[in-house]
Parts: sequence; C-alpha cells; structure tokens
Amino acid sequence: MPCYLYTWHAYATWMPDRKQGYVKKGKGVLPPDEKQAAKYRARQKEPAASFDDVIQRLAIDECLVAAERRKFRLHAVATELTHLHVLISWTGTGTFEQLRRGLRESITRRLNIHHRRTWLESGGSRKRVRDQRHFDYLMNQYLPNHGGWKWRENVGYYR
Repeated sequence: MPCYLYTWHAYATWMPDRKQGYVKKGKGVLPPDEKQAAKYRARQKEPAASFDDVIQRLAIDECLVAAERRKFRLHAVATELTHLHVLISWTGTGTFEQLRRGLRESITRRLNIHHRRTWLESGGSRKRVRDQRHFDYLMNQYLPNHGGWKWRENVGYYR
C-alpha cells in the first residue's frame, strides 16, 4: 500500500532568499540567492498567500472530504502560515501523481470559495514513506511540531 507525505507551499512564500535556502526541482536544496529571489518576485502575478487559522481549517476540512470521495486514507495534516503537509495512503491503482493532483485541486477549489486567488505553488512535493519507523516519525514528531492547525486520525483537530 503506497503511503506519501505531500507538501504544498503557499504561493510566493518560499523564495530563494530564505535563510534556510530554497528548493529547485532536480537540483535539491540550494543556498540563499538574492538575485534569484528578485527574478521570482518580478514574475509574481499577485501577493504572497498566507494560511491563517480559517484557511488552515478549510484546507484540512477539504482533505477529509477528498479522502472519502477519492478513497484514500488520511492519516494526518499539519499546517503553517506558509505550507501544509498531508499524509495519506491508499489501495488500488491510483498513482501518487493522480492523488496529489486531485487533492491539490480539491484544496484549491475549497479555498477559492473563501477568497479567489492563487493559494498553492504549482506541483508540490512528495516523499514516499519508507517504512513503519519513517511513518511513526512523521506522525509522532515531524507533523506535531508544526505551529498551525493539525488533524490526526483517531484524534481530530488540535493545535
């Protein structure tokens, strides 16, 4: 049974001049880069998005709805002002790309009911859960350490 951690960043929030660096597809984590950040900002079509409490709860709500509709198991969701993580598994023939794309579309539609704008960066990242130890780390350490609203199966919403 595939199990993945999906991550989506709020639009225009993880810029190349972050002190932690930035991620470029195919190149991994790169050091901070002021010139690249200026180029990114010049291409921005709207202000950066931010996931306040209302948006965090709406995104989690939509993950719960999508899990039922798209037939995947939602294990946990963790949010911050700048990003969200969704941990899911599923049986069947769906690929991680299909589930990631469908879930992203569902979240975007739900958030656009609240306020129409670009909410999420395109694509998003995915990390396959390797084994039970990795899963336990995500569930018990990594996701709970996020500062925004969280949801966990058998627990529900919490902060």
